[in-house]
Amino acid sequence: MNAWHKAGVLLLAATLGACGAQAGRQGEGDGSDPTARADSTAADSLSKPIEAVPVEVALAHTGEISAHLLFNSTIETEAAVEIYPQISGLVKQLRVEAGDRVEAGDTLLRIEDKQLRIATAEAQANYDYQQTGFKRTEAMFERNLISVQEFETNKYNFEQSRLRLARARLELEYAEIIAPFSGVITERYVQVGARVGPSSKLYDLIKLDDLIARVFAPGQYLTTIGSGQQALITSEFLPDKQFHGWVKRISPVVDPRSGTFKVTVGLRDRWEYLRPGLFVNVRIVTATHAEAVLIPKQAIVYDGGDRFVFAVEDTTAARIKLQPGFEDADFIEALAGIDSGTPIIVVGQNGLKDSTRVRVVNSADDAGQG
Repeated sequence: MNAWHKAGVLLLAATLGACGAQAGRQGEGDGSDPTARADSTAADSLSKPIEAVPVEVALAHTGEISAHLLFNSTIETEAAVEIYPQISGLVKQLRVEAGDRVEAGDTLLRIEDKQLRIATAEAQANYDYQQTGFKRTEAMFERNLISVQEFETNKYNFEQSRLRLARARLELEYAEIIAPFSGVITERYVQVGARVGPSSKLYDLIKLDDLIARVFAPGQYLTTIGSGQQALITSEFLPDKQFHGWVKRISPVVDPRSGTFKVTVGLRDRWEYLRPGLFVNVRIVTATHAEAVLIPKQAIVYDGGDRFVFAVEDTTAARIKLQPGFEDADFIEALAGIDSGTPIIVVGQNGLKDSTRVRVVNSADDAGQG
């Protein structure tokens, strides 16, 4: 090999070496090494904080809650009457209309009474005459101046005049139709000038302070429901209102066809929102826990046949299996595992997992009791 050939080989080797070194340096600079890139990505992931899930909470609290039996019913009244006249005649005056409140003894309607007044005056005059005559007859009979038969005849005539006067006064009294008890007129059926008689209905009158609801309970509860037990009454027509009642009467007989027995629930409604015919839900209270730990029912998460809630512990959500006790429309009793004052997640709990980081977004005042 001559000198020129050797020099060319050395120059080519040097050039290739320089290119390899430059390529190595470029690979280090842009992270083309896969292992190096993976390590770098893992480090970035560990350094970024996990974002907390925003939630709202309510505090579990101690309160009273009851077990109850739920029934549907309609409002009725113990006192509801149809008012008819005792005599015949023309309607002279109407004193009340449908919807008016009346007191016992108030005048509802007047029947024309001119003839009745004349008849009463006539009966009074006849009575006075017969009374005077009978006094003379009685004096004469005591002195044996008249026979027994004559005395008995005069006594009979005097008694008849007394009865005719009593009848005339009674018919005159019946010309004024009065309320038999305090209540509300629900319907008027006559007009002024109409002729009415004993078969003519004048008014419907109900007593609003003696309302009831009748429910029909399955026979299995015959020993569970007792007289005097408290009841709660609600209606979808009166949202956000609740009324108190009590078991007034219990039928001792179970209907063999339906297997139920009748329970009459008395109602208290000082505001008079309830009206006969209104559809209501009746909850008869069968037992009460006075110091129960209560949780809002909106906090419950269902998983299969079990119920869970999430409590906030520091900054994480703790999934707790609920051991339920009594429950009502708003709250459920936790028999174990949850203490009063525990923050329970009521908004944002769906989809949470145990130990998920959370961030409470409502204030302590809002948390309250749900």
